[in-house]
Amino acid sequence: MHSVRRRLVSFGLAVTAALATLGSARSAAAFCRATTCNPAKQTCTHDGAGCSADGLPVFWAGSCITISVQADGAPHAGVDFDAAQASLQRAVEAWTQVECPGGGHPSLHVELNGPVTCSEAEYNREHKNANIIIFRDQMWPYAGISQDTLGYTNLNFNPDTGELYDADIELNAVDEPLAVGRKPTASEVDLDSVMTHELGHLLGLDHSRDVAATMVGGYQNGSIELRTPAADDIAGICALYPPQRQASDSSCEPRHGFSEQCAADQTEDIVPPGAAGAGGDDSNDTSSGCSFTLAVAPLDGAAQLAALGAALLLSKRAARRRRRWL
Repeated sequence: MHSVRRRLVSFGLAVTAALATLGSARSAAAFCRATTCNPAKQTCTHDGAGCSADGLPVFWAGSCITISVQADGAPHAGVDFDAAQASLQRAVEAWTQVECPGGGHPSLHVELNGPVTCSEAEYNREHKNANIIIFRDQMWPYAGISQDTLGYTNLNFNPDTGELYDADIELNAVDEPLAVGRKPTASEVDLDSVMTHELGHLLGLDHSRDVAATMVGGYQNGSIELRTPAADDIAGICALYPPQRQASDSSCEPRHGFSEQCAADQTEDIVPPGAAGAGGDDSNDTSSGCSFTLAVAPLDGAAQLAALGAALLLSKRAARRRRRWL
């Protein structure tokens, strides 16, 4: 298992060199797909557009997935389950109801399950699973990597095919106040914006170099712009899940079935090692199809500078407000 953080630098960086890079506006082709490249085992390179040039694109093979919110919400941050569930619902609708070029909607249905007690980002090869939204409101576990990170999405997939098996999103509710269901103040972080961005990662999108995109690598405090997918995001999600796509199945069940409990608490319906449970066989041999965890890689230095430079051009107030990593 390996995780890679995703974040965006503050506006303290110099961006002069990036202005020339973004002399012309980025097109809708700026979107990137997350891939199976595992930097713990190999060198992951990027192409001229800043997208991963190695590995296979990841995707949900079926026509339906379910996502659950951890039952506790974020009590220390004042976000209860109902508010978190409502934010997730808005994010789901933002992605699944876009109009694809040529007509139709993305061919992936997303259902919301009830609350789950599990608060661990895990994929269970021998137990039931759930795709979970988890709030960290007492301690951000990735502070040693980056204290400025707002979200961390863990993707578990088959490295031989790119098929996603499981995904969990961890949201930082420690560092700054969250605005829930309303317009944030200049010092607040808009939960809907972060939820929509991280959900894009869960669906299989990486960071975009289009600064107007929801999938751009950072968030400006007080902004609500990331709530609504832009043309680049729409191009990306519709490329992942074209309206006429032939999905592998129509089941909404997580791999091996759904459980609201973590693996350590499950006492029944355990899938024997190597057995084909609901969702198929998992091998313990990475060379023959076991899953491993990957949070979508951060923008490289050139892409970071380009995004920052364009953002400075687009916002007169950018230098006075803090931008956060996503």
